[in-house]
Amino acid sequence: MMLDYSEILARIEEGLGRRFRESRGILNVPGASLACKVDVFHYLALRPGFTAHAAKWAGTLPKNAEESLIRTGNMIVGQGRVRYPDAIAVFEEGSDRIMRVHADFILAACIDHSLAMYGGEPEPLPVSPLRIHISEREKLDAFFNGKTRLQSLAFGEPG
Repeated sequence: MMLDYSEILARIEEGLGRRFRESRGILNVPGASLACKVDVFHYLALRPGFTAHAAKWAGTLPKNAEESLIRTGNMIVGQGRVRYPDAIAVFEEGSDRIMRVHADFILAACIDHSLAMYGGEPEPLPVSPLRIHISEREKLDAFFNGKTRLQSLAFGEPG
């Protein structure tokens, strides 16, 4: 059976938008959300939580949700369609606490579109206070090779 990845993506977007309308804390709250906007082009989405919830809201399997996000170009993958393999050091602005998380990068346009269409948001969400530790930049720049790289504001140092 051939999967219609665009149709699954549409269901993911609708489910995400509706869920956000019910519970705004699913996005942009460091330490509590499934995904946080780290620059104007990208959300950092917890793995496997984001795709597991997206699949549930879309009524599909997690592997189908993940594949739909990848095949439609909404999840950043490296050479050979590999997801970022390492835990990423992140922190909330104003905090000294560094957390290491496994995460994917989702295009902001995808999430912001779902919030505009189904979540009642008139404007895209602002960049969250979640920052990626500056020590991760070189590895992430290599991962993003050939794609829109993370902007400088996505990175920082705690304290």
